[in-house]
Amino acid sequence: MRIISLVLLVGCVSSSRSRFDDLVRVPELDVARLDPEEAAQHPEIPRMLATPLTADAAVRVAILNSPALQSRLAMLDVALADFRGAGRVRNPDLELEAEYGEARPDLAFELLVDIADIARAGIRRRAADASLEAARVEAAMAVLDHAYDTRVAFYEHQADLERLELYRVTVDAFLAAAEAAAEMRTAGNVADLDVVQQRALYEESRIALVQAELAAQQSRETLHVLMGLSGESTTWTVEERLPVPTEEPVDLERLEALAFERSLVLAQKRHQLEALARRVGLARTAGAIPALRFGVAGAREEGSWAFGPRVEVEIPVFDQGQGPIGRAAAELLIGQHDYVDSAVRVRSAARRAFNRHRTARARAVFVDDTFVPAREAVLRETLLQYNAMNVGIFQLLDAKRALVDAQQQGVRARLEYWQALAEVELGLAGRTRSMGGGVEVPEMAGDASGGGH
Repeated sequence: MRIISLVLLVGCVSSSRSRFDDLVRVPELDVARLDPEEAAQHPEIPRMLATPLTADAAVRVAILNSPALQSRLAMLDVALADFRGAGRVRNPDLELEAEYGEARPDLAFELLVDIADIARAGIRRRAADASLEAARVEAAMAVLDHAYDTRVAFYEHQADLERLELYRVTVDAFLAAAEAAAEMRTAGNVADLDVVQQRALYEESRIALVQAELAAQQSRETLHVLMGLSGESTTWTVEERLPVPTEEPVDLERLEALAFERSLVLAQKRHQLEALARRVGLARTAGAIPALRFGVAGAREEGSWAFGPRVEVEIPVFDQGQGPIGRAAAELLIGQHDYVDSAVRVRSAARRAFNRHRTARARAVFVDDTFVPAREAVLRETLLQYNAMNVGIFQLLDAKRALVDAQQQGVRARLEYWQALAEVELGLAGRTRSMGGGVEVPEMAGDASGGGH
């Protein structure tokens, strides 16, 4: 099983661009920050596009070339800028005063530094550092999400191409039935109703073929957007058949434990909680000592200078920062509840992914190994009976269409399997995404009431 390994490095960064690897690194995906010009000139992209694409190659092109992903990664610079500015101390205040009289002007000045702000700078920096860590994790989630979306879109395009070929086979079968009915009507062997019915089925199959062609074109365009391709680079090809399931079933306890342990959502929220807790402390400190300015004052009177210390204290008599403190504490409480809820959802998403993978694998194996061979056997026996003149051409064509329908189910089953496997791999990489809750259950054939004849 391909497990997307994720490593988050949390060392300090000296510049927003030169050490991007120190912010987010996904080794198997080889994330890089590229300008549009750098991406266009990347030698690996045209080399991968020149051969039939695989799912891994499509993901690689998307990671290197997607402007949407690069834009999302560039948002790290915002968090990095906030981090750098958080530890800065306010500039000192300088006040000058001059009084002009008959003699030389009298001068005075005050130079003050906010000592309270200096004391709070460390708290602000630690809060900003936690926010930066959360931004790093969010960027890693963006990478994994984009890789997952590209992989799933690739599988969907493969399925659309395979379905398209099956629709073409179906159209040929309906055309053969319509032509056979017309010939048999000329010979007087069938009624006009049979002829027009077969013709209507043929025309209906042509409509379905057009829709299948459109689906294949649209899923290809989805991949173009995810991979950031346009112009001459959109001429790539792909293997037109989804592979059969080869992976062993996933262990639920292992999946749930690893999904929880590696969860990027929970890691991000832990950093956010740390930042919120720091902001609560910052608000309380600001409420207790809003401002404490210390410096030096000087004055020149009658040609001589006098200097002395200067202290200004803002006394929190009417406003002790109750509003900011209460807001920060409430945001922290909200974050704590949100973390617990997210932990529940992460575990649930892992179980959903397991259930979906288990069912999809069993269905895909059953359809490919049992259902489709059964329809093939029916077609073979029908062909033997047709050669023995025991059944007509319509029964033979019905058997052929039933086989194509079974093959269509096989395509859907294999697509659901590879989608489910991609979701499992995403969970093992630390990114769980719930695919929704409801499942459509087909109705049972026959009379549900169990009545007699």
